[in-house]
Amino acid sequence: MKFKVNNINCEHCANTIKKALSDDFGDIQVDVTTKEVSLKLDEKDVENFKSEMDDLGFEVVERLD
Repeated sequence: MKFKVNNINCEHCANTIKKALSDDFGDIQVDVTTKEVSLKLDEKDVENFKSEMDDLGFEVVERLD
């Protein structure tokens, strides 16, 4: 799945997301330029992922696929 996310401004932001969430959600790709986060996610885990992102200070604004 791919999500558009606010507040991703630099590689530090990308690394913060990867380090904090990779144990729970597996491999996470963060594109700083497009502010998109991609990962393999079951439908049942989408809301939990959004909540975890919000706790880190990153707002998921749109699901892209």
